[in-house]
Amino acid sequence: MQRAEQTPSRWLLTPKNESTWDTIVTTIELCAQCPFSKDQSREKTMHHLDRRKTDRGQAVIALLAVTLFTVAGVGLGFWIAHYQNLTTLVDNHAQLTLVSRSSPAPLPPSSAPTTSDDIDAIAARVGEMQAELLRLNALGERLVRMSGLNPDEFDFENPPPRGGAEDGPARDFTIREIASELGSMVSLVQDRQRKLEVIEDVIMEKDLTAQVMPSGWPVRAGYVTSRFGFRVHPTKKRRLFHEGVDFASPRGTPVVAVADGVVTFSGRKGGYGRMVDIRHVNGLVTRYAHNQDNLVKEGQMVRQGQKIATVGSSGTATGPHVHFEVLKDGKAVDPFRYIDRQPRPVMAGAPDDQPG
Repeated sequence: MQRAEQTPSRWLLTPKNESTWDTIVTTIELCAQCPFSKDQSREKTMHHLDRRKTDRGQAVIALLAVTLFTVAGVGLGFWIAHYQNLTTLVDNHAQLTLVSRSSPAPLPPSSAPTTSDDIDAIAARVGEMQAELLRLNALGERLVRMSGLNPDEFDFENPPPRGGAEDGPARDFTIREIASELGSMVSLVQDRQRKLEVIEDVIMEKDLTAQVMPSGWPVRAGYVTSRFGFRVHPTKKRRLFHEGVDFASPRGTPVVAVADGVVTFSGRKGGYGRMVDIRHVNGLVTRYAHNQDNLVKEGQMVRQGQKIATVGSSGTATGPHVHFEVLKDGKAVDPFRYIDRQPRPVMAGAPDDQPG
């Protein structure tokens, strides 16, 4: 008993010191000090039981306690593993939920309703593209004939070949499908522009510019009253820059195009009065202002020498005449670089315009 007194109380398994329940609890506490090993727990427990020389009943009780702890440990391990698997499933579900929330919303079906304003806006844009396409086609066909190129290779009358099976029920177009058609039309316009660039290069190489470059006078009868450059303004009486050449001619005299091209503007514009702009190759535009009447429309193809207006004095002008300009890439240049092939004398005292 002296030896037992030197040992900590938790190792005393005799009935004189502790009850049977306390013995079980003490044995479980001993097993808890081991790293969850059934064999080691049992071996260590039995070792201490032998060292204390307890009676068989107490050893059996302790052994039952160890067995109970072992079974409880196995059950606890099962539930821990089950909980870990469940946690993994929950984490995976959370990740899938996060991904689904961060993904973009699905596109609406092709049959989604649209507003009439959207359709009207797209239809207006399609109309503009069709008008531009007609202008490009007209100019392209004319230039192909002039240059002698193979019309089959530079076909401006028909769209590029394409096709597909025509099956399925008929239905109205949605805004998405109309937008797709608009994209196809943009591609078609770009195709025409590329062809025109090639034709323009061919024309320049063949020296056919006499038909498509500005030349000659915009009136058949008349005389020059003001040249390109600085001049004393007829009404403001101060020196201002004049961006064109003025040709005096009787009212109603035909105004003709000095080169082939496409009409890009036909209407009234400030001090210019009634005005016509014609676009030509190589970035050139010719302008005819102060007209009495305009005889062409925007998008119309015109030929060199074709009647496009009549002489008048609309806008800011002191009398009937034609204010003629040549613009290169949007900047006014001296028209006599193109029309001085038929020089005529400048006469003073004739009607003049008043642009600054």
